[in-house]
Amino acid sequence: MKRAQRVLSCEDGFSILTVLISVVLVSIAIVALSGTTVYVLSLQTESRVRSTATGIAATYMEEVKTRPTESLASESQTAVDETGRAQDPAPFLRELIVQTGPDPKSKLITVRVHYPRSSSVMGKVELATIVYLGVGS
Repeated sequence: MKRAQRVLSCEDGFSILTVLISVVLVSIAIVALSGTTVYVLSLQTESRVRSTATGIAATYMEEVKTRPTESLASESQTAVDETGRAQDPAPFLRELIVQTGPDPKSKLITVRVHYPRSSSVMGKVELATIVYLGVGS
C-alpha cells in the first residue's frame, strides 16, 4: 500500500504575519469605535440637558402668560434647578426679557435659559411669544 503524501504549501493556514496584521486592524477599529462611542454619549448627555432647559423655559413661559399683561416686566437671571425652582447654586440660569412688541398694544416676551454644555461653556435656549394688552387697555 502506498501512502499518500501530502505536500505542504504556504496556503495551508494562516501565517504569523497575517495574524499580526489582522490583530492590528481589529485594534485600530476598536480604538476608532471607542472614540465614537464617547462622542455619541456626550451628545446624548447634552441633548438631555438641553431638553430639560427647554422644559424649564416652556413651563416658565406658560406661568408668565397667566400674569396680568400690564404688570409684565423683565427679570434678571435666576439660578434654577431641573424643575425650574429657584435654588442657589443650580445648574440652570433663567431670565425673563419683556420688550415692546411689534404693535403698540403688545409685548414681546422672551424666556432665556442657560444650561451647562461642558465645564466652562454654557448653552442657551430661548422661547419667545407676543402678548397683546387687550381691547380695553
